[in-house]
Amino acid sequence: MDSRTIICALDTALRERYPVSAYCLKGYQEEAVCLQYENKGWIVFYGERGNRYNEIYCDTILKACLEFIRKLTHCIDDISIIEMDFMGNLMNKDCDNLNLLTN
Repeated sequence: MDSRTIICALDTALRERYPVSAYCLKGYQEEAVCLQYENKGWIVFYGERGNRYNEIYCDTILKACLEFIRKLTHCIDDISIIEMDFMGNLMNKDCDNLNLLTN
């Protein structure tokens, strides 16, 4: 499965619970949890004042998505629900935003 499909499945799970201003799945965004591909790996971080804070490096997009969910919310119940929705979206290939990375 390609990274665009995986990211889209994550976006679908997140949009139901969070405003898009709280996160960015295509690089840096001010005052948001961000996901970015860099140097053959994925970085999850919080963007603020032009800087990247609390960076987590992941070798796969799937690991990065799971870290992203944990960084976006700290409530165990919310993490579990979003992870289940995300995995369900992957299994169903429920993704209508495949242009997500190009916007």
